[in-house]
Amino acid sequence: MFPISYVTPVHDIQFVLHDLLGAGGALQALAPASGITRPDIDGLMQELAEFAETTLAPLNTVGDQVGCSLNGAEVATPPGFKEAYSAFCERGWAGLTASEDHGGRALPTVVANLVTEIFGSANHSWLMYSSMSRGAYECIRANGTPEQQARYLPWLASGRWTGSMCITEEDAGTDVGLIKTRAVAAADGSYRLSGLKRMATNAEHDLSSNILHLVLARIEGAPAGSKGLSLFVVPKFLPGADGKELRNAVVCESLEDKMGIRGTPTCRMRFDGAAGELIGRPHLGLAAMFVMMNVARLGTGMQGVNQGERALQLSRAYARTRKQGRAANPGLNTGAQPDPLMAHADVRRMLLTQKAWVEGGRAFAYWIALLVDCAQAHATPEGRREATDLVALLTPVLKAFVTDNGYVCATLGQQVLGGVGYLRESGASQFIADVRVGQIYEGANGIQGMDLLGRKVLGDRGERLERMLALVESSCKAAEPVGVLAPMARATSELAVMLRDLTKVLLPRCDQDANTVGAAAASYLRLVGHLVHAWLWLRMAERSWQEAASSSFHRAKLATAQFYFDHLYPEVHHLLAVAKAPAGSVMGLPAEDF
Repeated sequence: MFPISYVTPVHDIQFVLHDLLGAGGALQALAPASGITRPDIDGLMQELAEFAETTLAPLNTVGDQVGCSLNGAEVATPPGFKEAYSAFCERGWAGLTASEDHGGRALPTVVANLVTEIFGSANHSWLMYSSMSRGAYECIRANGTPEQQARYLPWLASGRWTGSMCITEEDAGTDVGLIKTRAVAAADGSYRLSGLKRMATNAEHDLSSNILHLVLARIEGAPAGSKGLSLFVVPKFLPGADGKELRNAVVCESLEDKMGIRGTPTCRMRFDGAAGELIGRPHLGLAAMFVMMNVARLGTGMQGVNQGERALQLSRAYARTRKQGRAANPGLNTGAQPDPLMAHADVRRMLLTQKAWVEGGRAFAYWIALLVDCAQAHATPEGRREATDLVALLTPVLKAFVTDNGYVCATLGQQVLGGVGYLRESGASQFIADVRVGQIYEGANGIQGMDLLGRKVLGDRGERLERMLALVESSCKAAEPVGVLAPMARATSELAVMLRDLTKVLLPRCDQDANTVGAAAASYLRLVGHLVHAWLWLRMAERSWQEAASSSFHRAKLATAQFYFDHLYPEVHHLLAVAKAPAGSVMGLPAEDF
């Protein structure tokens, strides 16, 4: 009844990668990726699309309805997940970004981002098994000894082992300094970890032969707070003296009962003297773990895109076929018969909102992924530094802004379907439930705002932001002479000026009243998000306006850009007023009077 199958938006992804970002040419300048061509990228995309559409998408509803089950200490994944994972590993996709020394393919982040979008759109729960492992791989590669890298990374690159991130505890969520899990040094140089971790994604399942838990814990005698945390790798299985594997003293006590992503197990893990190895230096565990967390934040931003895309595909198909009411536009009114929902302006408003957020978010996510590659391998120190600064500044914006918008897209998708969208059989509610966690995990979106304003902008007094503003203003200056682009260029340039002036107002206020950061951060982050989206939509319009007369794709791109600036961009004026409002109105009410 409902068209909930997934079709990969190949044309739009190609437009972003090739027409907007020039990824093929950009990668030629990066030594590790210099041999990658456009046909390589497009060929991989087609392979991923076929697997996503035929293998993963049909399992999405199964994962939601059946979920994971705990049998003793073992977690069973939904039907079909294990077979799909084996096929994924056989194709060598588990190690797309892994070093060739570890059996991987050493592809750049911007290319591997295809997996995050395409597989995530088809079946986000299933994707999370491999995405967590990628973060674990990067964390051990960045912080482990050569011996640890040789011991663990080939297994992760092959997909035969997977990874999990064990941070959260009963009384330690965002405030990781409250972590109580203990690590006691053993005679052989290893450690024994004891404690209970919650909200641990994929910490127990049946897809891989071993699971490497990356665990934040406190070595006995360590300082209090986050500065006393160390990072450990704790395998589910350990090698035994006779060559047989031994079960480590870590067990899944229960599964969290979640609103969404039900095909992914979220575990409560009991460490009872489990053997582990220190990764990196003692008491620097949080910095080491941030490697894995940053990989996860970039992937989470794409979650807003991939679930928004699914909601858009569902609601667009329904709006084309469902006939209700009479169109107000004479050219669309069929007369005696009801007209399709697509004929009504309010329905088009909802669809265009989804389209503008999804396509803008896609451009944002791939641009940041390309910057990650430039930060690692640009030919010049200046190029690496500039890319590194932009990634640091904008990662929290990508994570928060795009997942907020993805949730809006999912709810609008349900709204287009009307009453049937409230029925589980439509599939609309799964997209809402699955995308909702993106606003929460890897640091709730309010925390991302405080990271942006309180750490990044305050930390360098706006220097990195200023470089972003200069980049935007340069594009605006180049586009303004083109008549159709001039209003978009002026609006984007005006937002850059508004952000510069707002930052000058907020910096001294934050120095004087620490509550200013928390009061203004969410609005400030959303303003920066609009800056990036306005800039990217201007650039996409610039690459489409000349082709619009002969190409329906480019006409749609130009029309969506116009819709963004007319209907979504005006939010910036409200956000500016809120960000400027004094913190006293937030903190003035005594707690007992709430």
